[in-house]
Amino acid sequence: MNLLQVLIELQHDHGYLTEENLIALCSRERIPRAKIEELCSFYPHLRRTPPPKHRVAGCRDLSCHMRDGASALDALKARCDLNADIEFETVSCLGRCDAAPACTIDDVPMSIAAGVEHLDAITSGQEPTIPTGSNAREWTTWQLDPYPSAGERYGELRKRVSEADPSTSLIDTLSGSTLRGMGGAGFPTGRKWSLVAAQGATPRYVICNADESEPGTFKDRVLLEQLPHLVVEGMVLAGLAIGASEGWVYIRHEYVPELGALRRAITHARDLGALGQNVFGSDFSFDIQIFVSPGGYILGEETALLEALEGRRGEPRNKPPYPGVEGLHGKPTLINNVETFAHVPRTLTTAETSLKFFSVSGDVEHPGVFEVPIGTTLRQLVERAGGIKDGGELLAFLPGGASTGFLSAEHADIPMTFDALQNVGSALGSGAVIVVSKGRNLIELAQNLTTFFRNESCGKCVPCRIGTEQAVKLIDTGDRASLAKLPALHEVLRETSICGLGQAALNPIISVLDNFPSSTNSEVNEE
Repeated sequence: MNLLQVLIELQHDHGYLTEENLIALCSRERIPRAKIEELCSFYPHLRRTPPPKHRVAGCRDLSCHMRDGASALDALKARCDLNADIEFETVSCLGRCDAAPACTIDDVPMSIAAGVEHLDAITSGQEPTIPTGSNAREWTTWQLDPYPSAGERYGELRKRVSEADPSTSLIDTLSGSTLRGMGGAGFPTGRKWSLVAAQGATPRYVICNADESEPGTFKDRVLLEQLPHLVVEGMVLAGLAIGASEGWVYIRHEYVPELGALRRAITHARDLGALGQNVFGSDFSFDIQIFVSPGGYILGEETALLEALEGRRGEPRNKPPYPGVEGLHGKPTLINNVETFAHVPRTLTTAETSLKFFSVSGDVEHPGVFEVPIGTTLRQLVERAGGIKDGGELLAFLPGGASTGFLSAEHADIPMTFDALQNVGSALGSGAVIVVSKGRNLIELAQNLTTFFRNESCGKCVPCRIGTEQAVKLIDTGDRASLAKLPALHEVLRETSICGLGQAALNPIISVLDNFPSSTNSEVNEE
């Protein structure tokens, strides 16, 4: 029994975890009450009190903060304070950076401006208009989709299941391509699949990590909404390649519209014969289940995700062993993110990877997700997003999410590729580009990101738990003596934290200190 899943289902049925239900659960399953308490104390989405009539969550993180988020949150909270039936909280990134500043009302995503109107309607007794879909702009076609029409979908899967040795064929094709993991690490996809396929233990599992939660990262959300069939096909092909019959999509609970699109795609795939028993009449069977995360950025770390799937607190495991050797239930497990799986059908069709998806937010006119040729520069991406907001000038940018650190405008013409960014001491990361215009206080922005990492630390390891808190205090103090202590603290976290959160938590502020010394001198508080 997965205790975490049971608690999630109980809350879904009753609105919250009632004392009566928890007592009955402990008695029926002979579970120590401490097991329940350790889960409830870890996952923010599990609640022990009756829910209010309306729940409002406003994003406090960087992309929203840069769009007058603080004043927008104040306006949103003021509306909530007028009605005792409305619960308000500020939360970490909602993945709606293209509609910044963003919020959710009763799990429906919208801009805060729309949220204020929504709450005004509620308070005045009117029926509010419920936004539908996501904030993504309408697209007519995506180059990534190799199928000209819906009737041709799953063509690559149909072809591969009929081959004599599909596993070898699939892995050889991917290994000969340039496809790499698009979630941050950039590990060659073909090599990763081959390592899992070579393991002797069975069963094996395929997991799609759809828990993108880092500020500025929302491309996977748009792919799930608009190209879910490619994600499904990529996962089934992965199962065929590594000899797995079971797959999981681990998706954050804030992605309600995208969850609906994914469920429809899975149902359609089953109806077509692309999922389930004897895929397309072959002797290969594979099905996909969905696990909705009960919250927390740390759950995007692959071993923390596995802990949650097994019903425990989502705290990262020590590595090695890696998930490809001992993953879900101690068995070989292939984990890729949404974009990586979505690339697989086209990569197998064309034997090359020439496209990349970027989330672009911050000081641009039209934030959004952009599908561009690999090698596109930051300057070209900004042009695709309508240029710098209000005709401003570029000061800095995060090339691949909060953990990659700020680069200066002099890097605007460097190709946005794994190797080119690594050569300048940065990384492609999650493909989350946050653009900063001149006039911004970079220390303030770095403080916002460091605070995010502090808030999202799982607390398992001391360096991360204590170090991120200390870093926020030092930045808040803001004098030169305090800031001078940060590099040494960064080194401690980088060398001793268990997972990437602690290792990268101080990258934003360290990059400001290293790359913008003149800007820093004008921004710190004098002693």
